[in-house]
Amino acid sequence: MKANHTKNLLAESLIRLMSKAPLDSISVTDIANDCDLNRHTFYYHFKDKQDLVCWIFDRDITEHQKMPPLDGSSLDKDAFFVRDIIQYMYSNKVFYINALNSTAQNSLQDHLFKHIRAFREVQIESVLNGRVIDDVCRDFIADYFSNAMSGFIVRWSKDGMRDQSKIFFPGFKNVAYRCMQFLLDNYIEDQAL
Repeated sequence: MKANHTKNLLAESLIRLMSKAPLDSISVTDIANDCDLNRHTFYYHFKDKQDLVCWIFDRDITEHQKMPPLDGSSLDKDAFFVRDIIQYMYSNKVFYINALNSTAQNSLQDHLFKHIRAFREVQIESVLNGRVIDDVCRDFIADYFSNAMSGFIVRWSKDGMRDQSKIFFPGFKNVAYRCMQFLLDNYIEDQAL
């Protein structure tokens, strides 16, 4: 319990500091000093400030959304999952614009990709519905759609996270799922020939 309290103190310090300065100009010492802790305490809980940023993202996304169950019965589950992330980031846009504009190693950009890719892997299984494909194809499709969405979110943050309601064009909610379904169906059909 005390560990989470300390992590939350460090998180709130970083959020406070990032409201005034870019992440890349904030040091671990700045974060620790802001909440009256020392650097050793910081490093006991986190590898670096990027690790803390990713922990904040995970903590807050877990509190605000759950990955929807995928059973193939709804084409729009992907859109709701992505919209939830975007709405959450938009409601905390000062922090997330700042965090996503850092290109340091192990940045939130990398972490966001991994988060979206985990969802894509579950989604691919839903589309396959028991059918089997090789790992190369599975990885390519998961990477392709994950890169597209995470890249889209990063670009949106670099443009100042304008109104999130304008991010999705009419009919978007089914596009990614249908494209993935089309690619997988065609790949399986081609392999059967």
